[in-house]
Amino acid sequence: MNSLRVQLIAQIFMPLAILATLVLWLTFQTAEGLLEHRLEKEIELVARALREPVQQALRDGDRGRIEQALASVFDIDRIYGATVFDAEGRRLTVAGEIRPGWQEQAEAVEVAALGQELGRYAELGGEPVYSYFVPLTSTAGQIAGLLQVVRQESEIAQRLGVVRQRGWWLWGGVLILMFTILLLGHRLAIVRPVERLLVSMGKVEGGERGHRAEVEGPRELAALSRGLNNMLDAIESMQLELDRQRRERLLMSERMRQQESLAALGRFSSGVAHELGAPLSVIDGDARRLLQHDQLDEDGQRRLQRMRLQVDRTRQLIRQLMEFVRSDQREKQLVPLHRLLRRVLGNTSPQAEARDIECRIQDVDEALAITGFEIRLEHALINLVRNGIQAARSRVRVEVVATDKTVQLIIEDDGPGVPEAMRERIFEPFQSSREDGQGTGLGLAIVRTVVDEHDAEIEVGQSKSLGGGRFALTFGRA
Repeated sequence: MNSLRVQLIAQIFMPLAILATLVLWLTFQTAEGLLEHRLEKEIELVARALREPVQQALRDGDRGRIEQALASVFDIDRIYGATVFDAEGRRLTVAGEIRPGWQEQAEAVEVAALGQELGRYAELGGEPVYSYFVPLTSTAGQIAGLLQVVRQESEIAQRLGVVRQRGWWLWGGVLILMFTILLLGHRLAIVRPVERLLVSMGKVEGGERGHRAEVEGPRELAALSRGLNNMLDAIESMQLELDRQRRERLLMSERMRQQESLAALGRFSSGVAHELGAPLSVIDGDARRLLQHDQLDEDGQRRLQRMRLQVDRTRQLIRQLMEFVRSDQREKQLVPLHRLLRRVLGNTSPQAEARDIECRIQDVDEALAITGFEIRLEHALINLVRNGIQAARSRVRVEVVATDKTVQLIIEDDGPGVPEAMRERIFEPFQSSREDGQGTGLGLAIVRTVVDEHDAEIEVGQSKSLGGGRFALTFGRA
C-alpha cells in the first residue's frame, strides 16, 4: 500500500473511474430516453403517414384498399401490427401478428371518443407493445374509425439493450486502456528516473564521490536530482575544507613541536655557550702564547695551529646555535634590498676570493624593499651565498625578481646541485651535505627559521642557466 503506483491507482485512477462511470451511466440513461422517444416517434410518423390512405379507403368503403394500405406498412420492417376499427370499436381490418380482443376493442371505443392521437404502452395478445392510435374522420369531419399501429415493447427494449451493452463494453475497454496508460506513464515518468537516481546514489555510496546524477525526467524529479547534486557538491566542498583544516592543524602541530624543540635547543645552546665560552678562550689564549715561543719545533706549531682551528670551529658552532634559536622581539622594519645585498656581498667576498669564485649580485632599485628583521635576513642570505660559494666550481649569482606584490631573491651556483632526495631534509638542524665534514648543518636550518619568521616561502631546485643548485626566497613586497 506504500507503493506510489498503488497510491496513484487508489487516489487518482479509482475516483476518476467511478466518477466517469457515473457520468456514463447518466449519459446512457439520457441516451436511452432519447432513443426510446425516437422509436416512439417513428411509430407516430408511420401512423400519420398511413392515416390518409386508410381514411380515404374507409370513406369509400373499400376494405381491400384498407388491407393493401396496412400491408404496405410492413415494408418498413419496424411494425409489429396494424388494426383499423370503426366508430363503435369493431375491428374492421387486421394486419400483422396481433389479434385485438374485446378488451382492446373497448379501449378503441374510448380512444375514438376522445378524437385525439394517443400513444401508450400496453399488452396486446399477452405481448407488451407500444400502440399509437390515430382517429379516422369522415368527409363531414366526424369520427369514422380508428387506426392502431403497434410495435413490440421488447423490440424497443432490445434496441436499448444493444446500445447499453455496447456502451458498457466500450467503457470497459476505455478503462483498461486508461489503466494501461497510467501504468506505462508511471513507469516512464516516475519509476525510470527514480531508478536512475537510485543507481547514482548507489555509485556515490560505493565510493564514486565525483559521480553526479543526470538532471532529467519530470520537473519535480529533475529538481530532486539537482538537489542531490548540490548536496554532494556541498559535502565535497565540506570534505575539502575539513581536509585543509586537518592539514593546517597537522602543520601547526608540527610547527609547535619544532618551536618546542627550538626552545629546548635554545636553552641548551645558551647553557653550552656560557659553559664553553670561558674554557675555549683559555685554550685559544694558551695556544696563541705557546706559538710565540722560539723553542717550539715545527710539529708543535702544527699541533697548536690545529688546536686553534678546532677551537675556532667550536666557537663558530656555538655562534650558529645562538643565531638559530635567536628571536627578534622588535617590530618588523622596512628593509631596502640594495643595502641588504651590499652587506651580504661585503661579508661573503673574502670567502669567494679565497676560493677564486665569481660572486655576482644584481643591482636593484633603491626603492625596492621588504618588511622584516634586517639582521636576520642578512644572516640567512649570507648562509645561502656561502653555501653557494662552497658548492660552486666558478660562479655564484644572486638575482632579484620583483612583481607588484612579491619580491623573489634567487641564489644560484654552477656546482653539483642539491640531490632531489635531500631537498626536503636539508632544512633540518644538523643535516649537512658537505663531504669534507666541515659543515655544522645549521646554516639552512637558520634560513628556514628566518623564512618562517617573515611568512615567506623557499624553493629548492636546479638552476637552468648555471646547472647547479637554486634557492628561491619569495617575500611580500613592502
